[in-house]
Amino acid sequence: MDAPEYRSYTTAFTAQITGEQGPWEMQQLSFYPERIDYLASSGQLQIHNRFGLFRSDANLEDISPLETYDSFVRGTDILTGKIHPVDVSPDGRYLVHFESTSPAYGNLVLTLLADNSRTVISRDVELNLDRLPVEWSPESDFFIYQKSGELYYFSIDQFESGRLLSENFRSIGPGRMANVSWGNENELYYISGRLVYQILGVEFFTRSLYQEFLKIGRIVGKIPFRFDSNFDSFWISPDGSQVLLDKGGRNLYLYFLETDDYDASTSPLELPYLYMPRNAGVEQVLWSSEGIVTILLEALYEGERSTSLYRLDLSRTRDVYSFQRMEASEVEAMVMSPDERQIALLHEDGIEIRDYAEWTEEERIPYTLPHHLIYVNNSELIIAGRDTIQRHNIKSGESDFIAFSRVDTIGYSSSNGEILVQTGDVTQAYDHETRRWFSREEYQVKEPEVATRDFRVYLESLSSGSYRNMIMVRRMARSSDSPGTVSLFDPPVRSYEPFPTREEEVSFTTFRHGSRIRRREVSLVFNAVDSVTGLSEILYTLEEYGIRATFFLNGDFMRRHPGAVREIARSNHEVGSLFNMYFNMSDSRFQITRDFIRQGLAKNEDAYFEMTGEELSLLWHAPYYYVSPEIIDAGEQMSYTYIGRDVDSLDWVPTRDDNGISRLYFPSAQLVERIIEQKKPGSIVSMTVGEPGDDRAHGGREDYLFNNLDILINNLLERGYSMVPVSTLMDHAK
Repeated sequence: MDAPEYRSYTTAFTAQITGEQGPWEMQQLSFYPERIDYLASSGQLQIHNRFGLFRSDANLEDISPLETYDSFVRGTDILTGKIHPVDVSPDGRYLVHFESTSPAYGNLVLTLLADNSRTVISRDVELNLDRLPVEWSPESDFFIYQKSGELYYFSIDQFESGRLLSENFRSIGPGRMANVSWGNENELYYISGRLVYQILGVEFFTRSLYQEFLKIGRIVGKIPFRFDSNFDSFWISPDGSQVLLDKGGRNLYLYFLETDDYDASTSPLELPYLYMPRNAGVEQVLWSSEGIVTILLEALYEGERSTSLYRLDLSRTRDVYSFQRMEASEVEAMVMSPDERQIALLHEDGIEIRDYAEWTEEERIPYTLPHHLIYVNNSELIIAGRDTIQRHNIKSGESDFIAFSRVDTIGYSSSNGEILVQTGDVTQAYDHETRRWFSREEYQVKEPEVATRDFRVYLESLSSGSYRNMIMVRRMARSSDSPGTVSLFDPPVRSYEPFPTREEEVSFTTFRHGSRIRRREVSLVFNAVDSVTGLSEILYTLEEYGIRATFFLNGDFMRRHPGAVREIARSNHEVGSLFNMYFNMSDSRFQITRDFIRQGLAKNEDAYFEMTGEELSLLWHAPYYYVSPEIIDAGEQMSYTYIGRDVDSLDWVPTRDDNGISRLYFPSAQLVERIIEQKKPGSIVSMTVGEPGDDRAHGGREDYLFNNLDILINNLLERGYSMVPVSTLMDHAK
């Protein structure tokens, strides 16, 4: 099965083909941990992947699908692209998940797992594939959610007692999930503008009810600039006295939370500051109650991810605090023990246990490609990796098998008929009756058979759709009065959009789209004009999905951001020319000649080669996609093909223009819906790197399409589209 980030994995199933003619009940045997949670209150493990949502029993055994959530073994299609996130309350009683109603919008649904009752708590919520727009309080009595640029609270007590207010009366204020963070004492911290508020649970009802007259919460601190939830994030110290602020994904600052402005007489003379690389970002922050902060940074370079660790020791009062880089190679993730004495560092080849305060190594646990790490208690870890999920005792050094993540081989034991599964160097036997696994020394299985006295099974290839083939079960005539053939499981109900009934003319002089009837594919084009904002997010998302796109680089962009140009060049994407300068060629003040165009293209070629050592593709378009016979002819004389577009994403439109609110402005979720509605087979979808109008006072947007690129890609995949560079689209149109 293909999956973003994890690429591909296998999953094993078993089915008892007996009795009446199908469909027969299937049972899943392996559970790849795309996402994983441990419910401390019940001792259960929760696993989420594209086959469904699963939970173990309290002994971390008998993993089965959650009844309230769709799963493949109960007839639901296997999901493509990224899976929609779910959020479980810390006490394990409630589940919140997203129910799509359109490409980029849906409903937030609350499920009480005790009786499987479902309640829609908010409609028309914007989709987010990285995280559900929900944040539970530590005691599970509240959660905060985001909708249309506004934050709301939800009270479980009010809900269970039938006293829940209308959504309009539960508003906290403007913002997104980046604006809020729960403290250890069940208090909410909310940043609005330059002010940091603290809101107690008992205040939600009164403050939101009288929000027109009262400000929510009390001010506990200030930051020196306005908080932008598109690019900023923050973490509050366990005692609530300090805030670590990530400004724009590039700068980390520490501030002491005080209602007065920063004053050297009451605060350290120098506050710590860390300037991060442009293509790096904060992946994790751990903050102990003693005041030691550990920060994991992740960077993407040439399609490879690398990490670095920094520490900030606030445990002792001093005049100068500073970030210190730690010696730790390629840490994938980190987890602190409940007593905060240890930190577990996840590496590609295993787990490293260190003393958190002293940073001394205590143990190394070999493990092949671990993905997730959870402390069950101070001495036990759950390690979920590419091959298996295991429970490890740090004190004894022993590990217990929980489940297979994927399967290398499977078969029936040659001695007693057990199902044997082998992955890597682990062999286990599965007992159908008890639904338990047992360790086995050897993997000795019978030769596979495709027929019994009554049935025969075979694979039938599929020419289209998301499945490559189906397992077919044929009841043989000699054993039945009603022979026939059915599929072992239901075929996908997903129906792809039909192709247009006729072809549209394709121009290779000004290539605006590919064939409408040959392939269900589109090209994603990114125009880099001036700003580098969003480039890391774009490259990261494309790398997650394994997609090659086409970038057009302008000379101004290259001169201002040579490092970003080299990063694009080494990311295996197609790179074309957006001319040497960016200006409106239709302006009558300029005389655009063929020589001028040829010289501008040549200068861009030379600049790109000097920066990267590589050549630009012979694809180009003029600034603002301006077209005239002169510029087309000049490009052809340089062997360039002019690339147009048939879907303009409008992500370049700022919220405001010189006349006020721009009539072409749409929030990013609506831009996704608009693209999905307008695209056709062969479409070229143009998007922008950067913040539109960030050099003007009224520039910028309320949100940015590059942060929702995964939602666009998911929707295209669900509709059967593949994404290819423009040159491939051209080849397929010839």
